[in-house]
Amino acid sequence: MPPLKKLINKLDKEGIKYKILQHKKVYTTFDSAQTQKIDIKSVGKTLLLKTDNKFVFAVIPGNKRLDMVKFKKALNKYLEQMKEKKVKSIKIASEGQIKNNITKKIGALPPFGSLFKAVTFCDKAMMRLKKINLNAGSFIDSLEITPAQYKKFEKPIEVNISKK
Repeated sequence: MPPLKKLINKLDKEGIKYKILQHKKVYTTFDSAQTQKIDIKSVGKTLLLKTDNKFVFAVIPGNKRLDMVKFKKALNKYLEQMKEKKVKSIKIASEGQIKNNITKKIGALPPFGSLFKAVTFCDKAMMRLKKINLNAGSFIDSLEITPAQYKKFEKPIEVNISKK
């Protein structure tokens, strides 16, 4: 099942309020913000990270970068709480890893690790906004949702993991 259809089915099943926005084909967070004429900080940038033995998702504002030091600290704190082994290595997943393990379309990574049996970490800055705009699993669709609805559906680990 295509990621967008799978996502919509799950959102509807759980009674989540959202809006699918269609736009011209885009490949980057910056282009998504420009095309939709919205502030880039409200567009979630989804990153897939490969740890020692699993994949995890990170969602940060489109105008920021992932702070690997903060992320590793937050991930290890979470793993400690879950009584799991801390990770030594974290790297941004390669295109091959994304294609082989998550989605066939590079750049169309939705910020819903739960769809792929992975944990999602979300930067707290995203959760303070009125609405957020997320990749819906395609190059022409975005998902507009409130942070509260995103939190209700995805249950992300909220942490400070980005930097300017």
